[in-house]
Amino acid sequence: MSPTVKVTVTTRGADKLTRLGKALKDSGDKDLQRELRRAMQRGGRPLKDAARRGALERLPKRGGLAERVASSKFGVRTSTAGKGASVRVIGRSGYDLQGMDEGEIRHPVYGHRKGKWATTTVKPGWFSDAEEAAAPKVRDELVKAIDIVAAKLEAAG
Repeated sequence: MSPTVKVTVTTRGADKLTRLGKALKDSGDKDLQRELRRAMQRGGRPLKDAARRGALERLPKRGGLAERVASSKFGVRTSTAGKGASVRVIGRSGYDLQGMDEGEIRHPVYGHRKGKWATTTVKPGWFSDAEEAAAPKVRDELVKAIDIVAAKLEAAG
């Protein structure tokens, strides 16, 4: 399994999102459930872009590491169930993205065929800082989506 790095953005209306998710489930309205999930996915897209920008801005460019990490797969996962109502960005790569975000890059030493490895330190937070910077915009989008779907549910119910 590929190493992953995860950041969860919770909105100031996370409890409202949880209540809305439960109400949608109870109502059985699949169209509104789908609309909320899609709105949450759309709202989370800036987080994927922020992760790529963070890699290009903060990771070493020499040797192409920044570009390779920026081209990793970043996905948005949403949840409206239980206490964990959230939008998550998950990065998957052959690299230790979590370790890089913590400030350490492990790599083979050039010219050593016997598997000698070294650890290089970099400024931590290429992923988490970029996500935190993008979070206010995402939170605003999520609150709007929650309000729109809640109004539709109320009108239908």
